[in-house]
Amino acid sequence: MRNLFLVFSIFLIWVGCSAPEESISFDPDLTLIFSNDTVAFDTLLSERRSSTRRLTIYNPNKEAIQFDEIVLGKGTNSDYQVIINGKQTNSVLNEQIFGGDSIIILVEVNIDPRDENLPYIVKDSLIFRWNTNDEHVKLVSFGQDVTPLNNVSICNETWSSNRPYIVSDTVLIPTGCLLDIEKGTTIYFENDAVMFVQGTLKAIGDSANHIVFRNARFDGIYDDVPGQWNGIYFLEGSSENEIEFAEIFNGQVGLRIGTPDEDDLPDLIVKNTEIYNMSLAGILAFTSDVEASNTLIYNCGTYIVGGFAGGNYQYRHCTFSNEPALFIQDESTVQFSDNIVIAENELLTSDLNLELTNCIIWGPADEELLINNGGGAIVTATLTNNIIRSSLEIENNLTSQELNFPGFVSSFANDYSLDTLSVAKDNGVSIGVDIDILGRDRDSSPDIGAFERIEKN
Repeated sequence: MRNLFLVFSIFLIWVGCSAPEESISFDPDLTLIFSNDTVAFDTLLSERRSSTRRLTIYNPNKEAIQFDEIVLGKGTNSDYQVIINGKQTNSVLNEQIFGGDSIIILVEVNIDPRDENLPYIVKDSLIFRWNTNDEHVKLVSFGQDVTPLNNVSICNETWSSNRPYIVSDTVLIPTGCLLDIEKGTTIYFENDAVMFVQGTLKAIGDSANHIVFRNARFDGIYDDVPGQWNGIYFLEGSSENEIEFAEIFNGQVGLRIGTPDEDDLPDLIVKNTEIYNMSLAGILAFTSDVEASNTLIYNCGTYIVGGFAGGNYQYRHCTFSNEPALFIQDESTVQFSDNIVIAENELLTSDLNLELTNCIIWGPADEELLINNGGGAIVTATLTNNIIRSSLEIENNLTSQELNFPGFVSSFANDYSLDTLSVAKDNGVSIGVDIDILGRDRDSSPDIGAFERIEKN
């Protein structure tokens, strides 16, 4: 009897604490609040899923509201997908929002290709119907068809700027083969994708039409994230490579060169190019022959530029800076050495010939330039009219550890052009590099670094 009384008491407490089911109002004057009237996406590559956008619908009324229908305007033919209360669907019936409550709808888009060169608009709408009311939230994105590349070998081809290319795994240019990339072309790389060059790469843009090598994700959160693809690797035997007016960013290493040979002719020439947001290095070379001019490299995890196990390196009118950077780095980010450790107590060594002229080498380390001759090979280093972060006095160069000694406009905004009071102004030596990284004429007293300061009249 006492047990029966206990059960009955618990039942009465439960009934007393349970709220009555909230009534649904069908009043057409009840309004809802939508967090957006349009859900918009950045330009998306076809056949690749977007990131997720969120739409929130809030019921400010005391009574519950029931949707007759929430539906995609194009139904099963839509490029968009929605998730409503955890269910992926094209439509849902009789969905309720209690008074003072809200629901969240997740929106994604996966665009079908249309075999078009120019970007195209992809539209739909998400329709909400309740109490004789209709509310349409626009869904808008731009699609871009691409030429897909996955584990392919390229020989004597020209890539045009008609539509982008996307590398899903590897692209190889074999020995004796040429890949010519036209100005204005964009090449996207999926996660860990890489381009291997055993033959020759010619990627020559102009000041108005850069060639771009970059990550394949470009929603906002991926804009400045290093390490999203592998890099461009020049292998032994590769020669006569040229990269001009290009942008290379958000990878592991921008240009990796391992092209030992018997001559000192440049196997890679880089001009008027930006390399940035690399998790390892901007340019990383081993016993190779590299020339670069009007090249800007910044924000790299270990090396802005590294040249190891000897080689022949010429850098003119370049700007190298790792300040500020996403990485904690207190060692020299520009390093050259006549050796590299290949096994315990075993070094690979070769003669090192280095020329740095009219360059800016800057960053957070006390000494941003390191030249190592520990391999016992012949090391020749010619440093002329450079600005170097260093505590040392280096003849014919400007050295300092003062904050922003080079006079960048705003390194924190990645603007490494020169302000009007920059110490780099007119302090270069004329060496035949007649334009700057932007393609502007240099005057008879050129500025140090990749940028020529042009004063407004």
